[in-house]
Amino acid sequence: MKLKKIGLILWLIFSVAIVAFLIASQFWPSQASFWQEIKGNQDPASNPAENQLLPNNSQIAGNGQPINFLLLGAPGAGNDAPDLTDTIIIAHLDPSQQKIYLFSLPRDLLVKMPGADYYVKINSLYAYNRNNIGHEFDALRQSAEDLTGLPIDHYIFIDLTVLKNTIDTLGGINVMVEKDIIDTRFPGPNHSYQTFALKAGWRYLDGETALKYARSRHSGAGDFDRIERQQEILQAIKQKALGLHFWNFGTYWELYNNFANHVKTDLGLWQLKNYYASVKEIPGENLIKSDLESSGLFATGPMNLGGEIASIVKPRAGVGEYKEIKEYIKNIIKN
Repeated sequence: MKLKKIGLILWLIFSVAIVAFLIASQFWPSQASFWQEIKGNQDPASNPAENQLLPNNSQIAGNGQPINFLLLGAPGAGNDAPDLTDTIIIAHLDPSQQKIYLFSLPRDLLVKMPGADYYVKINSLYAYNRNNIGHEFDALRQSAEDLTGLPIDHYIFIDLTVLKNTIDTLGGINVMVEKDIIDTRFPGPNHSYQTFALKAGWRYLDGETALKYARSRHSGAGDFDRIERQQEILQAIKQKALGLHFWNFGTYWELYNNFANHVKTDLGLWQLKNYYASVKEIPGENLIKSDLESSGLFATGPMNLGGEIASIVKPRAGVGEYKEIKEYIKNIIKN
């Protein structure tokens, strides 16, 4: 994944998770029952501490100790290969240093399927295990730990259609487009390009247009404009959600199903709130991003996978040889 895409994906993951929290805390009669749907068939009573407010946000990671999140995104229904986690990021949060490190893992990395004798791309591990309820992320989690040497404490997975569906369920959002947007290199299907254009002024956006508005970066000030647009969209979603009333039950039920079906995490509701409170206090200059595939520690090439020739990524030291990569990550965190 290109380094500049990491910020967008991180925004998507945390914004969707926080909107889920917002809806649960404002409207759902039982926050625990809402969040249990997102967490899966885990019994909240089995870990009551996770549903309590933690006393000090600066100490949420265990007396200031670092904590690692596995952030995952898949294209979702209506896309080619909807269950492939083409977004795989490890977020290393260091509360004591007020820093967060984002390590983007190569989606085409060749890994051995845990417990088996064959190799697959790391982005297919969830797809292979998605029906193993309660353990669908185990193989991906293990492979990420093996590669980086960072123990994974929590994961957040989103099907990237969730934001589009949320906006459509809310009936669209109203945003002020500050200046005309003409992006002739917006990503299209099958690695093509298409033109995305939007006139300046107040615009009412549906989910698909809002996502394009958030993603477009080949116009104006590029990434700076894009970050502002992403914040506008999140704010518009929050305002629209807060405008709902208890008698908007149909809309509320659709939102509930949307998050329950497209967001998965092992975080408790209050854990998420407190982690977010900690992350948002970290200054922008302390957000360190690293695209591992661009580190020079990997090699690419063709390989026969399942009877088809596929492009794969492997450590330059050899398949499964991660010592060099672990040292690289350790040095980034040290410095």
